[in-house]
Amino acid sequence: MRNPVACVTCRSAKQKCIHNDAPPCDRCKAAGRADLCEFPPPGTSAIHRRPKRPRQEDGPTPPAASTALNVTYRAASGSELNAASAAPAPALSPTATASLLDSLDPFDLLTDEVVNSYLRCSYKWSFHHTPTLLLRIRARTLEPWMVWAMLALAVRFVREPPAPFRTQIEASNAFAAHARQILQSDLETPSISRVQALLMLTGHDWGAGNGRRAWIYLGMAIRLIEVMDITQEPKGPRNRKPTREEFIDAEVRRRTAWTCFLMDSLLSGGRGRKRSLAASDMAIQLPCEREDFVFGEPVCTQRLDGSIHMPPLSLAVGELGIIAYSLRAANIWGKVARWACSEELKTQLPWSVTSQFQQLIYELEHWKSSLPPRLQYELFSLHSHNAVDQGQAYCYMHCIYFMGSMFLHRAYLPVLGPQTTPEETLHEYSEHSDRWKMWQKSSRRDLFNEASMVLDMLEEMRNFGVFFLRGLVPWIGFTIYTAVGVMLYSYNFPSGEDDPRVTEKARGRVIRGCTFLKEMKTQWPMSETWFETIKRMQAYYRSVLGQDGPVSPDERQALRRAMVDYGALQPSPVQKPADAKPSVDTDVVRNSIGQEQPAPAPTHQQQQLVSPPESTPNGYTSNFNWSAQHTVPPLEDDDNFNLNFDFTSADMEEMMRDATQEFWASFPGEVGVAYQ
Repeated sequence: MRNPVACVTCRSAKQKCIHNDAPPCDRCKAAGRADLCEFPPPGTSAIHRRPKRPRQEDGPTPPAASTALNVTYRAASGSELNAASAAPAPALSPTATASLLDSLDPFDLLTDEVVNSYLRCSYKWSFHHTPTLLLRIRARTLEPWMVWAMLALAVRFVREPPAPFRTQIEASNAFAAHARQILQSDLETPSISRVQALLMLTGHDWGAGNGRRAWIYLGMAIRLIEVMDITQEPKGPRNRKPTREEFIDAEVRRRTAWTCFLMDSLLSGGRGRKRSLAASDMAIQLPCEREDFVFGEPVCTQRLDGSIHMPPLSLAVGELGIIAYSLRAANIWGKVARWACSEELKTQLPWSVTSQFQQLIYELEHWKSSLPPRLQYELFSLHSHNAVDQGQAYCYMHCIYFMGSMFLHRAYLPVLGPQTTPEETLHEYSEHSDRWKMWQKSSRRDLFNEASMVLDMLEEMRNFGVFFLRGLVPWIGFTIYTAVGVMLYSYNFPSGEDDPRVTEKARGRVIRGCTFLKEMKTQWPMSETWFETIKRMQAYYRSVLGQDGPVSPDERQALRRAMVDYGALQPSPVQKPADAKPSVDTDVVRNSIGQEQPAPAPTHQQQQLVSPPESTPNGYTSNFNWSAQHTVPPLEDDDNFNLNFDFTSADMEEMMRDATQEFWASFPGEVGVAYQ
């Protein structure tokens, strides 16, 4: 007969549980998992029958969340374990684990540590009115998809993962999968909270390296705000000032729309990722200062273009804060990303006042000069903002600016620029060879200086300690990755015209930057790809410099062509077609006995395909001699650069060339994306 009390395994499987009022039951004994058979304590069977949406009249669940989750996990995985084995429980896939979370109240997992971890990085998702958020968490009235999305973002920063998960990332992926499952069941019903959850899941997926899914979920959020028309100012009272609650609700709507715009701008670029929201679409005022929002004091602020549209009953004009200036910087970044993918890069003289490059440089400099004194970048201000719990947001804002500046200048980095120049424009560039030399020098100097500032900022952030670092979002990591790659180039290919202060510190900055990326992967997995890419770039640079075996002509040519197209995720431009003839290296040609001979003059067809030797993107002469042997102190002395690569492998050259292409052609959001 069926006993009135069932073990956890039989109850979860909805099977009869036959026993003698004590474990193990007959079913667990026959399956060889007698040691895993257990009965829930009296009064706790309700954890298996709680509704998916907790009722407000329900009190908090008596058992601890970790205990309930561990019981459910053991029930699900018991059939896969051998009772005699002492091996740890196998990891479940995020989707499989998410199915175990249906019966769990997510509020039980929102510990003080998790909530505080989330609030540290909420500057990226600035749509929360913090006092209201905390009240709704305490009252357990927050929508379940919002709670699971918050857990997906914040659990990665806690000291210990919740049982039964082995790592914080494993728990984060499970919570994100569960949030997606809940959202997808009723996504056609537009609501502010659904948009916010989609944006949070976008941030989670990008940090996890799922760039394609992040872009898709962001698109869904944008479509919802367009349906809800929240890119337009809400209609408020005409004959009175809005109440505190009305202003907070309106500001939450605005900030939700602005977060869509922010993420749409930052993740744009590369192949197939054009911005969906233009600046002209955002007919709403910028987010107000933090304190006005927190205290619910109605104010009117500028729009993105600097104009002010006063309501019928005028309000006080509020100040702009870090979030608003971050949005203006992100709007410029969106333009930089579009320019980097366009043909304007190859056809315009960058020093011309009418070039797109100069217009974007002007916008960046205008943005920087428009910042109030407290938001201007300097290390003292960084320490000051950290003292008032705004240090991460301050770094985030300036990282957007640094990225825009570095992406503009890295396009003209000597040797690594786009190598194919239309034949009809070669004459034009040759006429400006002296000007190109001057431009090369100044652009290289500006690029290295920007990268140095980013890595100096990293040093200060590391000194702030682990709690500061746990509040950093992936964009800051991508900025540091970009700066490390630039500094790695300056370290391997120095020039006598470089700033000696940059050259002297290059090696140490690269190693410390890689240490940060290596540590960051425990919170944001995509940084592991960044770290490995930097290592392969260093291996390839050493190969090119002749420090690791023979350097073929194709290898040197490959590095020069490494940035033919900024749009990544397509066949690598450094790989030759299957039917291509061997290319001619215009520096030297090695004969069959290993001697070097002057290269034959390239044919007219070859001139159209490959730039002349020692030539930078547009035909001016580089000071770097590729055929010379350079002695660079090895980076491998540090543990972060243990380059255990098999240089005899047939695929090694291609792998290292691809690493170089990944760096110089990558945009935010392209890490880990695979097309079917």
